[in-house]
Amino acid sequence: MSISVQHRKFLWAKAGNRCSYRYRGEVCDKELVVKDGEKDTLVGEECHLVGEKPKTARYAASFNGRNSYDNLILMCSEHHTIIDVNKNEYTVDVLQKMKQSHENSIAERLNRQEFERITIKDSAFRTEVRHADEAIGMEVNRPAELSNVRSELVVEDVKRAVGFSTNQALNVIMMFCSKCKRPIPRTYTGAPPPSIVCPHCGQENPLH
Repeated sequence: MSISVQHRKFLWAKAGNRCSYRYRGEVCDKELVVKDGEKDTLVGEECHLVGEKPKTARYAASFNGRNSYDNLILMCSEHHTIIDVNKNEYTVDVLQKMKQSHENSIAERLNRQEFERITIKDSAFRTEVRHADEAIGMEVNRPAELSNVRSELVVEDVKRAVGFSTNQALNVIMMFCSKCKRPIPRTYTGAPPPSIVCPHCGQENPLH
């Protein structure tokens, strides 16, 4: 069984799009989707704690849940190679602690709003999930501004379905521009900005 969409979303969201390697004072923290000119390039790899197949690092025949979120750690290609070549050094226990430490660090940084707010606008997302315990249509776990965004979740034989999920404070704002009087709907994860610029006339409208 391959990695499900749900578990893949959990992995990338909780790792904050950064390499999870941190061991004996060395911290990688490399971004795993990088901009190469006009193109986004994926340089991250979804690594198994307990090996996925026989003869892979840390393989255990009796282990269940090989492609679950709990058995995956997100890394750059360099550190993926290092942990698998040196499998006696990087045991399952070492990697579990590494993953937990990195994800705790990401959560703390998000709470401090260390990451720059991203903008998601004029977009439509469609997620289909079948035969699962849980399904999430759209998950945003960092400060973001959303404008004209549609999320559609289609499920079949799913115990629990969530259309939108975030670990940030959610602020839905509907205001009218002080100059042109047109509506400016905005949704923010994390703290909203001090002002909103009207997309119609360019007027800056303070929120407070």
